[in-house]
Amino acid sequence: MLNTLLEFYIEHQWLALPLAMLSAAGVGILWMGWLSLMLTAFGQRRWLWGFAILLLPVPASPCFALRHPTLNPWANRLVLWGLLLSLPILVLTGWWGLLALTQAAPAA
Repeated sequence: MLNTLLEFYIEHQWLALPLAMLSAAGVGILWMGWLSLMLTAFGQRRWLWGFAILLLPVPASPCFALRHPTLNPWANRLVLWGLLLSLPILVLTGWWGLLALTQAAPAA
């Protein structure tokens, strides 16, 4: 399966490379948002949220951002935009992985 995924990436570099760069920018933005939301949660003495964002940043950060939109709107936007920018390469990799799994295996 790994060889098939690598072949897909090599054959479709025109799509994979720009999406990978976009995803890298999205992860950087997302990391800044995670850090800001974690500091906001600890600063507001919301200890459970702070530790949840520290230990499980991907599910906890958007939940905190949507639950408390007025505490740090800038960090909320960073987290949501970072997730949005990171999503295309994840969807593309999942789709290519599904294609690789459904292809017939070569006979030995």
